Amino acid sequence: MNKTNQNKEGTKPPQQTNQKNEQKLSRRQFFFIIIQTQIGVGVLSVPYELHTVAKQDGWISLLLGAVAIQLLLVGIWFVAKNLPQDTLYTMNDKLYTKWIGRPLSILYILYFIGVGTLIILLFCRMINVWVLPNTPIWVTALLMITVCMYMVHGGLLVLGRMYTMLSILIVFLLILMVFGAKEMQIMYLFPILETGWGKVFSGINQAIFSYFGFIVTLVVYSKVEGTHKQKLTTIVLAHWFVTLFYLFTVLASYTFFSTSELPLVPEPVLYMLKSFSLPVVARIDLFFITIWVINVATSFATYLYLSSIGLSDLFKKQSKTKFIVLIGVVVFSICMFIDLDIKKMEAFNKVVTYSGYVFSVALPLIMVPLSFWRRKKDKGEGAS
Repeated sequence: MNKTNQNKEGTKPPQQTNQKNEQKLSRRQFFFIIIQTQIGVGVLSVPYELHTVAKQDGWISLLLGAVAIQLLLVGIWFVAKNLPQDTLYTMNDKLYTKWIGRPLSILYILYFIGVGTLIILLFCRMINVWVLPNTPIWVTALLMITVCMYMVHGGLLVLGRMYTMLSILIVFLLILMVFGAKEMQIMYLFPILETGWGKVFSGINQAIFSYFGFIVTLVVYSKVEGTHKQKLTTIVLAHWFVTLFYLFTVLASYTFFSTSELPLVPEPVLYMLKSFSLPVVARIDLFFITIWVINVATSFATYLYLSSIGLSDLFKKQSKTKFIVLIGVVVFSICMFIDLDIKKMEAFNKVVTYSGYVFSVALPLIMVPLSFWRRKKDKGEGAS
């Protein structure tokens, strides 16, 4: 009996290890989580926002911003490589000590909640303007938040599988935008650099905001299978896929509308599609929005997951269900307070945008040298 019990006990640890390994994301799922987080509510407004600063040279700002983010992603990869078993929140504790790391983790949670709230607000405004002008914001916000709470409740692996399946819809978005190519006027892009390098570099700020979803890599990196080099390859491929998607969107808008017309169309992609029709689909712009809604949902669901995992780590709880519900209530409450008030929304947008430079750019850069120092310290302690 004792030998039997010992054999049973001896076989349990390997089984538990296998289960943990099975729960890791594949690199393909990791790829789609990154792109689904970045391609979201901003797709419709990126061309307009870049044009307000850099005019027809906004596409150059987008590419320069992509290069800057690529360098930052390499730095983030070094941090994750030096702390391969940690998430962003446990990294904060190790790199900044708990006295600083814990408050930073709380601020990160608030930042993720803020970004998620902004996504819902922009989504509700777009639906109100283009589809359901008489529907109150609480209806559209509640429906989106509830669906995303259900998605996140399934866990990271479920999100990875769903994002992989839903990513085929991005192809449909590209196909719909190809209709604009029929009226393409390359001459609208000329003269190149007419606004000067100063305006182009100013436009990089607008471009970088479109990529802010890359911070998800620092949270889920340790939950992905594969070597460090394979994970870096996945991160790079995902980043440039998003870049090419945004570049196609910007160029399609810039070659359809002239420089004098673009300031009059805040959502150039929708206005472009509105001018076309198909035998089966009379309003292509509304068909585009129905697919775009799914990208908004996946983007918001990621931020809901990031904030919920932060709260579970903060309070040392395995279950995230209560935190998911709590965050959903908080997001809904903030949306009800801001409503569709343009001034409040713009003020909130500025706060979240500037916070993004701190939490998605500045702090990860600071973590790079700290992670090297931590790695050397751990090696020194191991050698002694």
